[in-house]
Amino acid sequence: MDQFIAIVSLIGDWLLFTFPLFQGLMELQEYQELLDDFDQLSKNWDEVSPWWWLVPIVKIQLERKRGHEILRQATRTRSERRRALSFLDQATAWYFVSVAGWLKMISSSYELLETYDAEENIWLLVLLVFLLTSGGLFNAYYRIDRKRIGQKEKELKPDSEVAND
Repeated sequence: MDQFIAIVSLIGDWLLFTFPLFQGLMELQEYQELLDDFDQLSKNWDEVSPWWWLVPIVKIQLERKRGHEILRQATRTRSERRRALSFLDQATAWYFVSVAGWLKMISSSYELLETYDAEENIWLLVLLVFLLTSGGLFNAYYRIDRKRIGQKEKELKPDSEVAND
């Protein structure tokens, strides 16, 4: 029974890592689209690599810094700034929830190895955390991929819908 509970706990903690990350990416994507409307200014700024999620705190800070610089140059009114900041704050909150899930996932990974008497093998823990983190990143980025979303929209489009929506 301990093994079952350890597995279920790890799965739950992985979900608490990947889906808040997904939600944060959706929020950030909305934020990015908002900024793209402001004279395409955001294209002048390099994207922050998703590999920074291996060090989540750094990723969040880099995204925040990039967002503030774009926001500073892109917004003209107080209303525009408030709208953009709201998106940024929502995304940041989801990322911190994701980081908490990631940390809990590390703990659950150790507990799972402990139930199988393998907790002393640090490389197995590192490998497990790496695989779960990579899988979580892949899951979140796959779900926001424009090609995937476009395909899903085509699948859901009724035959009677006008072609020029």
